Amino acid sequence: MTDKKPPDEAGLDAEIEQVRRTMSYLTELLALMEDEVMEGEPGAIREAAKLLGEIRNWSKLAMETEARFEEREKRREGVVNGYALDLEEARATIGCRMARLRRCCDAGRVSE
Repeated sequence: MTDKKPPDEAGLDAEIEQVRRTMSYLTELLALMEDEVMEGEPGAIREAAKLLGEIRNWSKLAMETEARFEEREKRREGVVNGYALDLEEARATIGCRMARLRRCCDAGRVSE
């Protein structure tokens, strides 16, 4: 049996991995750039500013991707508009109510 994911889930997983790798790479570059700035290398501040801009953009993308991931998880768990429906509990509750109706009323008038 293979574990096939719907196309949108597979794409989101790939996007999450890409964002993770890119953020890791940019963090490493920023550490190198920090060393260059501290050493007073010409142009290092300008390059660091560009890199910080990229990091901001990727951070925004990471937050958007995280929001999409959380939305996917909520859908998977059956959460709609902030509420999850527990169908098993609903069935049990309805069953108990029907049983009480059968006991107190004419059993033939209450469906099974």
